Amino acid sequence: MSKQVDTILTGGTVVTMNEHYDIFTGGAIAIKDDAIVAVGPSEEIASLYEAEETVDCANQVIIPGLVNAHTHIPMTLFRGLNDDLRLDVWLGYLMPLEREFVTPEFVKLGARLACAEMIRSGITAFADMYYFEEAIAEETAAIGMRALLGQTVLVFPAPDAETYEDALVRCRRFIEGWNGHPLIQPAVAPHAWYTGTPEMDRACADLARAYDVPIHTHVSETQLEANNCRQQHHMDVVSWIGSHGLLETKLL
Repeated sequence: MSKQVDTILTGGTVVTMNEHYDIFTGGAIAIKDDAIVAVGPSEEIASLYEAEETVDCANQVIIPGLVNAHTHIPMTLFRGLNDDLRLDVWLGYLMPLEREFVTPEFVKLGARLACAEMIRSGITAFADMYYFEEAIAEETAAIGMRALLGQTVLVFPAPDAETYEDALVRCRRFIEGWNGHPLIQPAVAPHAWYTGTPEMDRACADLARAYDVPIHTHVSETQLEANNCRQQHHMDVVSWIGSHGLLETKLL
């Protein structure tokens, strides 16, 4: 007797990415609720399962969802803003605008737009770092995407915190509110070595270890940054943040 599922995707080339990297030409996928229950040749899946909806995927490739490994998704609303400038110069324009205009409503709207664009591109999971991350979590969970979401920590005033101590309090609340969620993994996000201090980095590492959550940060984005770190601290960026305990965490 056939088992009932919600949806069967059939007739496409299924790229599994399982431990054997199996590829099924003329394959099928059976889905029930929010889980894939079976993958295999179309004939085999059809003999084992009946679905309320069957989608013909002939001449198409079915792959696992893509992962966008580093994002600031509300910044879709800043798209085109001096985007031909060197990073350090561009940040000089961006950060004052963020302090002026970024609110929970701003990040929600930007998150919706970014998630829609990612879904259209085959992305089902992403890793983010921004402000008011709890608002981004609400939108992401409602849409049904998976995300690692890092609450940003800076040594100077940010849109959602006046000091890094304030940012850490907000980050702790965010972790406590979302840790264990089936779609959302909260994280601590010290922005970068040049927007923090050793004390701030150590506090971020301590918080991440206390709750067993990841750290999400920027490391050696540009040659200028790498050169500045060597000039100021006589070591490379990775060694510098490592001396503050960040490499002893789940670091992304």
